Amino acid sequence: MDIEYLLLLQKLREMSGGRFDSFFSFIVTISVDYWIVVPILILFWTVNKRKASQVAFSLGGSMLVGSFLKATFCVYRPWIRDPRVKPLESVMSGATGYSFPSGHSTCAGGFWGGLAYSYKKYKGFVVFCMVMILIVMFGRNFVGVHTPQDVVVGAGCALLMGFLMDKLLAAVDKKPQLDIVIFIVSAVVCAALLLYLYYKPYPMDYVDGKLLVDPKKMTVDSFKDPGTFFGFIAGWFLERRFVKFSTDGTPMEKVLRSLVGGLLYIFIQLCIVIPGAKAIGVGAAYFFFFALNNAAFMTVYPALALKFEAWARKRQAARATEK
Repeated sequence: MDIEYLLLLQKLREMSGGRFDSFFSFIVTISVDYWIVVPILILFWTVNKRKASQVAFSLGGSMLVGSFLKATFCVYRPWIRDPRVKPLESVMSGATGYSFPSGHSTCAGGFWGGLAYSYKKYKGFVVFCMVMILIVMFGRNFVGVHTPQDVVVGAGCALLMGFLMDKLLAAVDKKPQLDIVIFIVSAVVCAALLLYLYYKPYPMDYVDGKLLVDPKKMTVDSFKDPGTFFGFIAGWFLERRFVKFSTDGTPMEKVLRSLVGGLLYIFIQLCIVIPGAKAIGVGAAYFFFFALNNAAFMTVYPALALKFEAWARKRQAARATEK
């Protein structure tokens, strides 16, 4: 039934002459990685640290659960199950590892769902967030890389995680000392997941002498998910306890803070974090590189940005006095 649905969408895709291919390729591209992390950081730096933390926790927690489910069920991609399924070539680079649940749907559910929970009093915005999740879910089916159950479970788990994170941070609002408990428990959970991902047995199925999914490559790539989650947790905890920066500033200061920080994050992610982790070639490198990058941009970067802004204001005031 699920394969027949994908074949129907494939036929529609072919009949449309590829008219919608670029749209869905773009939508699924911007539903993962720095495309959704940078907006969270900008919200954290300039608008509301509490709401941004909730979105970050929702996204990171969803990725954590997604990694666990992928490694547990080891479901092969649709075209492996049925060679009649021909995925869109332009999205194949992002369709690695196992199929269930959909990582893109999980991230979309974590990000947009987290935003919906954070701004739930704005009904129109909540509807917009849900529509974005549905578009990503349908898009992963339309391009042929995931089955309906892949996207439904991925988005469903993410929305559940968003709900739980909403309740968790509400508890911290009432009892601030719970932050250390959350930090410690998160560290233990991440350590347990890393051990599980590394040591559990994986299927070793070959077709024409080629291994369908390389367990080593899959586990190494999966380590970035708990790394992303723990980076958010560590950054949130360290900022609360030690940095305590303010999101205040002039509109121009906030724009520059966002622009510089966003571009710097993307540069470090693409030019240092990912190449560095690949060069080392072990899962632990992915975990620590992703964790350190997220934590640094929730603590070190905003602290330095605010110090620079304060220095710039003093310098401007001194020049005005001289005149």
